[in-house]
Amino acid sequence: MSPGFRILVGSARLRWTAVVLVAAVTLSLVLFHRLDRTDAASDAQPSEVSLGQNPPTYDQQRRAEVTVLLDQWARAVRAGDVDAVRGLMDPRADPSFVEAQVRRTAAMSAVPFSDFGYELGDEPETPVPPSIAEPLDATDIWAPSVYLSYAVAGPDASPTRRPVSLVVAERDGRWRLVDDADLAAYRRHTWRGPWDFGPVIVRSVPTAAGNSVVVGHPDREQFVVDLAAELPSAVAAVTEFWGDDWARDGLVFVASSAEEFDELTGSDPSSDVAAVTVSDAAAGDGTRPTGQRVVFGPDAASRLTPFTVRSVLRHELTHVAVRARTADGTALWVSEGFADYSGYRNSGAAFAQLAPTLGAIVASGGPPTVLPKDEDFGAGGARSSVAYESAWSVFAFVADRFGESRLRRLYEALASDGTVEVALASVLGLDRDRFVASWGDWVAARSR
Repeated sequence: MSPGFRILVGSARLRWTAVVLVAAVTLSLVLFHRLDRTDAASDAQPSEVSLGQNPPTYDQQRRAEVTVLLDQWARAVRAGDVDAVRGLMDPRADPSFVEAQVRRTAAMSAVPFSDFGYELGDEPETPVPPSIAEPLDATDIWAPSVYLSYAVAGPDASPTRRPVSLVVAERDGRWRLVDDADLAAYRRHTWRGPWDFGPVIVRSVPTAAGNSVVVGHPDREQFVVDLAAELPSAVAAVTEFWGDDWARDGLVFVASSAEEFDELTGSDPSSDVAAVTVSDAAAGDGTRPTGQRVVFGPDAASRLTPFTVRSVLRHELTHVAVRARTADGTALWVSEGFADYSGYRNSGAAFAQLAPTLGAIVASGGPPTVLPKDEDFGAGGARSSVAYESAWSVFAFVADRFGESRLRRLYEALASDGTVEVALASVLGLDRDRFVASWGDWVAARSR
């Protein structure tokens, strides 16, 4: 890593978190039954309709009717039909919500979605605050649990799901949209995508297994173009190192503001953050995780050089490649050190360029005697720099002494639920003390 920035993976809110999937079979059956009954009623005799069947409960009827509303909303948004979106708004909806939906609809027309829809969840109902309900003066007002399910054509083999804090209202026998503002008192949050933060530009490029996609905004257009140009070689480099047992494509978001970066990653950008990789939870069986995105911070375009753009992108795509083999809670020195090694692999950069802070400390104070701790990575300043540089040097040492084949085996052993001691013994034949001492000597020899 070059001086002055570090690369983080994930976030407390999103890093390895997935929304619980909700079965939609019952809902589909309820909706089909109601529509089929309604259609049949126009031609059939009364005795032929709903014979022997219980009428739907109010809750079933409401869910079915709001599902129709959600389907209409999804179709209108995906089609870029702003007039249809306006027609789905409640007459007393906040004008700012209406205009935000119109702008969002226009922006989303540039994104190549392969899947896009809204689904009702099964979580307990959220009371609608009186401050929202009373001014609406509607027949019924509801705040159901709702999820946006979407996939981008190319990098997303399956859709990911994100929460929507929705309020809907019924008047004149019809349900309409009211608002999607966060309901903090009930811990309801609406996830915002790049299209919620203004017009977007999209670049799609062929990579090993299909297409990779970069999404950003017009004020970052050149950076979007640069990342798209770098993606094919980055995917190829990661595949050469890790193997072809991964998606071999990527979805990259470029944030233009701190607010957008926080929404996409669940973390605040800082001078230390160039990019973050997020993902839904891995199944643990080696299957491809959903929701994998590489997100560049708002200052990345101005701070990164061509060398660091290349290394950061390869670093983050390594996180994408190994996610299915990485257990939640894997030590940061393992995940960050391995990704840094991959990012700098074959770059030709010297030890002094990649680990200047570590080298200076070791040259004056002696070799490291302990592996970095997780808390070191977020400490800021020299402590964080040493943590990242040390983590990289661990894997550089293993590659140098034992070869990349055993390096990859060591990562898989360390990233599983096993202990460091067991991994080191099984892959390298060393106990922890001997391993740390050998690594320290290797670092010291390169710091002189």
